[in-house]
Amino acid sequence: MAYRVFAVILALCFGSPAWAIAPARWQACDDAQTVHCRIVTPEYERLTAPLTTLSTTVRVPPGAIGDPIAVEIDAMASALVRWNGVVIGANGFPGADRASETPGRYSARLVVPRALVRDGDNRVTIVLSAHHLWLPIGQPIHRIATGPPRDAQGYTLRHYLPTLATLALPAVALLVLGALLLAGRIGRQAAPAMAVLAAIVAQGFVEISKIAISYTYPWHLARMEVLTGLTVIVGLLLVGMTSRLLVPLKPRIVVGITGMAMGVACLIIGGPDRQSLAVFEIAMLAIAALTMQAALRHDRRAIALALIAAALAVWAYVAGPDFLDTGYYVSAAIAAIVLVIGAILRPATVAEVPVAIPAVEPVVTLRDGARHHLVAPSQIVFLKADDDYCSLHMRDGREIVVTMTLKAVLALLPSDFVRIHRSHAINVRHLHGTKAGPNGRVAELSGAIVLPIGRAYASALRAFTSLGPASAA
Repeated sequence: MAYRVFAVILALCFGSPAWAIAPARWQACDDAQTVHCRIVTPEYERLTAPLTTLSTTVRVPPGAIGDPIAVEIDAMASALVRWNGVVIGANGFPGADRASETPGRYSARLVVPRALVRDGDNRVTIVLSAHHLWLPIGQPIHRIATGPPRDAQGYTLRHYLPTLATLALPAVALLVLGALLLAGRIGRQAAPAMAVLAAIVAQGFVEISKIAISYTYPWHLARMEVLTGLTVIVGLLLVGMTSRLLVPLKPRIVVGITGMAMGVACLIIGGPDRQSLAVFEIAMLAIAALTMQAALRHDRRAIALALIAAALAVWAYVAGPDFLDTGYYVSAAIAAIVLVIGAILRPATVAEVPVAIPAVEPVVTLRDGARHHLVAPSQIVFLKADDDYCSLHMRDGREIVVTMTLKAVLALLPSDFVRIHRSHAINVRHLHGTKAGPNGRVAELSGAIVLPIGRAYASALRAFTSLGPASAA
């Protein structure tokens, strides 16, 4: 029994049939009488005519007359196939318009009856139509071949076997991170990474669903567009995470610009496979560009991230659409392993009580995911809001980022703190005065720090500090 299982695996992984017969060239004709024809490559035919007729001559050597022969078609179209003028089968049914066409499967194999096979030249004619496509496709024909019948199911499984194997790692990593989150070992900072893993796992399942489901070509197109959409989600999540971690810019702005670039690429590039590839490359190049500033400051995390993103972009460009079936999921599997190891090894919390805390001033506890910072309010010069995060700028020059909103942090601080702008609050103990700036009044703080004062907050600041415009420094 074990020997048979091993033999099946070897057949799936290495047993690909050799196609002994290859057509010399294909012709596309404008009518059934094959009067106006031109030499074409089927994979580049757009199928814009109501009916497209492709034909070629297949030469069968004398020794292959008794061998089985099939016509195989992978295309987003319906097809009717004739061998030496005799119909040998159809995939759906081609028609002159949408009402008369029956959508066919994306993949079809039509076996040629042996009685129709001649010694020498044989004429193959394929009539195609694609009226049920709901998006324009630049290359609706993926492959047309004649020769010994191929095990289509085995080929499909063999093609997606690497995807199936590597997909297990992101799926397990997602379950482990979810368990750690529920156990309190990690905080909300892991949520974006978990969202990326969830999108990749969903993408993988849609990808390998072809093993079990024989899609008609309209549903195959829908499947491809879902894969492209999930690639967009993964790319934008990764760009947003990079912006939050390393770049002093608004994540929403960065994600918006990247999304616009992805949209333009999808308009310019035809075909869901190449669109997905372009979207992934744009995301990787955006991450590499975002991390350059931090990398120039010799931030090791930024240097490593920039190199990885650039390497993945180059790998995807060189490999082409095949990268999405293999390299994409291999990269996700490696990233999933790193995420889980980092989550397990990173301490869950920091000690709530340090060795020595001055008794003269109480400290506040501010949350950073599953970690906590103990901060003396008097050492805070000002606070800056950053979406759901808040950064504390300390008297000694440090910057502490916490996973709390500015409003939530101010609720824990004493009355010495006042909001002067939608994005800033200050410790009035470090306020030296206010003065007119190029775009309105500004506040001068310790350390030569200058912050804008919003018009909606100016009166509250004057009431709080008794500093009017006339007393500006």
